[in-house]
Amino acid sequence: MKRVKFIIMFILAFMLMTSVCADSLNPLVYQYTNPEVTVVFSEPLGVAPERQQSIADEIAGVDTSLLSSPGSVSPDNIICTLFGHKLSDQVTVTATHHKVNQYQPRCLMEVYHVTYCTRCDYTDSQLVDSIYIFCCPED
Repeated sequence: MKRVKFIIMFILAFMLMTSVCADSLNPLVYQYTNPEVTVVFSEPLGVAPERQQSIADEIAGVDTSLLSSPGSVSPDNIICTLFGHKLSDQVTVTATHHKVNQYQPRCLMEVYHVTYCTRCDYTDSQLVDSIYIFCCPED
């Protein structure tokens, strides 16, 4: 009986440790300093971190095309040209633009629905809602 309890406890501990590691490997929050924006994904996308970073860059309005090296995803895939894009499920992404206004409410929070192609770098971001929020203190 003790052996069964030990095996069950070991399996539960192993599952807990693997889920914590998986969450740390898929960051869902991206901070930008210029412009000051916080991008938060509602759930992990299940794509390469570079691809998720490029989606966050696009939502934040950061142009990294000059800094980025060519990745594994091509801009125009011949398969997508012939058969169309293979779009993912819709993911909700929240972008908070800090210190937009001089006085309260200072921050602008925007909610996007994002779909992306799994074969090329096509991304479709649709603005769903935007609201000014009390986030940053006045200077």
